[in-house]
Formats: sequence, structure tokens, C-alpha cells
Amino acid sequence: MTDPTDLVADGWEPILAAALLGAGRAPPAAPGPLADLVTESDPGSALLARLALHGIHHLAGLDLAPGAMEPLAVRETAGPECPPAAANRLHALLTGGHAGRERLREWFDLAASLQVRPPAWLHQALMLQAGNLPESAGAVIGPDLAWLAAACGGEQDGPSADAPADWTEGSLPERRAAFAAFRARDPDGARTALEAVFRKEKAETRTALVGALWTGLSDADGPFLETCLDDRAAGVREAAQRLLPRLPRSLFASRMAVRATAALVIESKARLLRSTTHELVVTLPQESPTLARDGVAPNAWEQRGGGIRAGLLRDILAAAPLHAFSGHPPRLWIELALRSEWAEPILRGLFSAVARDGDPAWTTQIADGLAEAYEGKLSGIRRTNELLRRWVEAIDLLPGPEWEARVTGLIHARKIEVVLAMLEKGPDAFSERFSAVVIDWLAFVIRGSENLRRDLAKPWLIARLGERLWPGEDIAATAGALGARLPKDEGHDRLRQQVTTLAETLELRVAIRREFQQ
Repeated sequence: MTDPTDLVADGWEPILAAALLGAGRAPPAAPGPLADLVTESDPGSALLARLALHGIHHLAGLDLAPGAMEPLAVRETAGPECPPAAANRLHALLTGGHAGRERLREWFDLAASLQVRPPAWLHQALMLQAGNLPESAGAVIGPDLAWLAAACGGEQDGPSADAPADWTEGSLPERRAAFAAFRARDPDGARTALEAVFRKEKAETRTALVGALWTGLSDADGPFLETCLDDRAAGVREAAQRLLPRLPRSLFASRMAVRATAALVIESKARLLRSTTHELVVTLPQESPTLARDGVAPNAWEQRGGGIRAGLLRDILAAAPLHAFSGHPPRLWIELALRSEWAEPILRGLFSAVARDGDPAWTTQIADGLAEAYEGKLSGIRRTNELLRRWVEAIDLLPGPEWEARVTGLIHARKIEVVLAMLEKGPDAFSERFSAVVIDWLAFVIRGSENLRRDLAKPWLIARLGERLWPGEDIAATAGALGARLPKDEGHDRLRQQVTTLAETLELRVAIRREFQQ
């Protein structure tokens, strides 16, 4: 019996070298099973035959020693396969370009909720698109792709359900992910471990790891982040400046509260008949090294075009804790700010602080105050497009259900211009009930006057609603019928295009859900 190791005695590389020397100078073939297959008498033909035989032998992998082939671990299935129609849809999404890939997240979200996975025949396409798969794909197909990558002798490049365990080793993204996982398990322990080695790390590593303190952030992180404000690396300082405003009981918050209360003061004066008037007194801050240390400094545009002190006021208010304004109700602060000559920086700063803290009293009272201002119920305040924009931003701070309730009220009040502005913001996904209200409202506007249809088409809003409306059968059917209600003339091409895109998007999303039920 032939020893298997003899198969590599006259391998691909020696034959290739012989071919480079030429037939006349090439050494004779070594004895073996492959040499016995060469029967050509001409030296040149014999060399070409040897080259062909060993080339096939090389490509087939037969020159590997028997011990080099190690069996892979058995692949354990992660759940039942999805229906064939859903698998075909996934294949179309993987190969259908950018528009198809936008639906991948929705497909994998549904698969994860139903605990099903793609069949094996899709694994190759999934491996090719591993870098483009959504995060939710890790729970659905991550183990299969990891097994397949190991079978191919490579590493998985795509979503994975597991994060690296050791945050002190690996690439910078791997270390950051591992440290964030450490923070999720033990926030104080992770911070303590980081402090022990922090000064030995490179600047880019320190920046990434400080940014990862976002996970599990608490007031206990305040002292360490305070030291980061004096780090020699600008990235570390900026990372700490982004996190500290979220700690309302930190030293940073105390400094900002003092600065905010020095910049804005409400003076109250008693009048006859027990009435009291209020006036907002604004003192614009000055530049200083201590302000710059806390991240409050003029940006490049403000340095060139002026407005430096107004920008400092805005940034101080944005970083200040909301308890700095607790001496008066939020509604009064907003009303007085609207009447101030410094309304723009004050409102922008307060909006940033409210968006950061998510305080329910502030969000509700800001929304109420701006609604009354736009509707002309507050004296001395004119209705402007800027005021409408502020109102839209205020409503957008509310939780999704409350936002939907307020916009539903505006829809029932037939405030077309305001509703269009509101729909530019709001949740990424609407509830089924609100989606039905919106689609009925669209039908009403399309049946209305020429001016209403023109207003509806201007912001290119309708097509984007297909991504946010609830993908229900009835809603999709109503969307499909909207185009038939448009007049048959060229003046409605823009609106017709948007309505068509809306209907097609909803129809596709409904079809994806239907296929998972087959």
C-alpha cells in the first residue's frame, strides 16, 4: 500500500519550478502514483502533463497530510427554519440593492420575535453580506455564521451574539465593546479597573474607554470624569464633557447651576389688586478658562460672525441641571423666554437640557406653553414659522403615545399646516391606531382643494410615511387607493409619485409579515 506522505514528495512547487527551467533542463519525475500516469515520450509534453496532474492535485488539497484535516464541531441548530416564502424574501433583500437592505432590519426583527432562522441554502449569501446585516441578525443567524466562518478557516465578520470577554486585549473596537459589557455587569468594578491602568493607555484608547462609561453611567463616575477634564488629550476631555451634564449631583452640575442662575433671573413685582408681574433679566456670560475647561467655548462660526456671549449662554443652559430653575414653574420660564430679546439662545439651551433629562413636568409645560403661543393666546408673541418650529420640537420631546394624542387632536381640528410640520418629527414607528388616523387624514386632504393637495406635496413627507405607518392590511389597502383619488392631470405628478412610494412600501412590509405566517 502506498504511504500517503508519498503523495507530497513531487508536489506542486517542484513541478512549477521545473516548468520555469524548461523541459530540457528539468529534473526527471520522482517515482510515485502521479508519475506513473505520465505516458508522453516528448519531454515538453511530459512536463506539461506533470504540471497539469500536480496542479489538479494541489487545487484538490490532496497534498495535505492526513493530520491536517480536523473535524469541525457539530453545528447545533438555533431554532426552526422560517417558512420558504420568508426565506425567498430574505434572498431578494440580500441581493436587491440598497432599497432591499432597508427591509433587512425589519425581516430579522420579525424572525427574532418568532424565533425562526434562515435555511442553510441562504448561508452563503448571508456571509457575503455579513458586514451589512443589522444588529438584530446576531441573535437569529450569528451562531450559524460563526460556525460557517470556522469551517472556512476564517473569522466571522458580522453581527454576533457574544462580545469579547477581556477588555484589556484586542483591537480598540473589541476593547471598547468588552469594557461596555463589563460596565453592564459591574459599573463600579469596571470604572475602578479602568482607573488603575488609565494613564498607561494611549490617547485614542483613553478616549474610547471614557466614552464607554455611558453604559451604567451614575453619580459615582463623577469624580473620575472630573479628572478627565484635565487630561492632556482633547478627545478624553470632550468625552467627559459629554457625560458630565447627565450627572445632576456632580461638581460639574453645581458649577453649571451657579452659572445658569447668574445668567437668568426672574424678577417679580407686586402690583395693585394682588397681581404680580414677572420680568426675565439676562446677563450674558464672558469667556473664561474655567468655562472652557467645562466644554463651554465659542464655536468657529461664532468666533467669526459674532454672537459669542449668546452662544455661551445657550451652552451653559444646555449643560445645567434642571433643578437650577426650580424657583419658578417651567411654564413661566418658557413664556418669559419667548418675550426676551435673547429668546433664541435661551430656548435652544433649555430645550437641550429638557431633551437630556426627559423631565415630564418640563416637557409637558413647554409643549403647552408653545401651543398657546402659536395659537395667539399669549400676549406680545407673534405667530411665526420659527415659533411653529419650536412648537414642533417641544411636542417631539413628549413620549410617543402622548405625541400621537396631541397630533391626533390637531388632525381632528383640520390644522393642515401644523400637522405637516408635526409629522416631520415624532416616533420612527407609529401605533396601529394612530396610523389609521393618519391614513384617513391623507385621504381627506387628497379629496380636498387644490391648495391642500399642493401643501401636502411640498415637503416630500408622504413617501417617508411608508416607513413609519403600521404595516396593517387595511392601512396598506387605503394607501393603495389614494392614488386613484388624485385628479388625472400633470399638476399632481409630485404628489402622485409620493403616494405611489407610500403604497409600495406598505405593501412590501405587509407582504413580509404575511410570509412569516405561511
